[in-house]
Amino acid sequence: MTTLTHWKKLRDPNYIGSWDIEQGKELVVTLESVSKELVTGPEGKKEYCTVAKLKGMKPMILNATNAKTIAKVCGSPFIEQWQNKRITLYVAQIKAFGELVDALRIRATAPELPTLNESHPKWASAKQSLKDGKVTIDQIKANYKLSKEDEKAIQN
Repeated sequence: MTTLTHWKKLRDPNYIGSWDIEQGKELVVTLESVSKELVTGPEGKKEYCTVAKLKGMKPMILNATNAKTIAKVCGSPFIEQWQNKRITLYVAQIKAFGELVDALRIRATAPELPTLNESHPKWASAKQSLKDGKVTIDQIKANYKLSKEDEKAIQN
């Protein structure tokens, strides 16, 4: 099947939008930080918005609905406690401006962590980083699910 290009991608917007997620798919992202920033809209209008910086992605402008959902997923209303938390983005149809439009939304549950075990491609590098003192076991467990046996194996 041919990959289709949404027309809004041609405008190269500075912020992630519904057009950046493939139809019917979800996208798990990691929050780096959230802050208030002066944003210039497509028509040159400037306004302060809540902006989430996403690891390895364009930033996302947060509306109240998405900010409330992040607070629920992270278990805290404080943006400083959202750092390095993972969220799942998806596209929903909402009614706005008298019509149905695509909107970027956040799942109300945290995405499941991937399992790290000896067959995982990052196992060897995680084990070496732990041995070299570059990461702690708690940092690994913040990003991966480890069985008790795998936790012991990665530390040996």
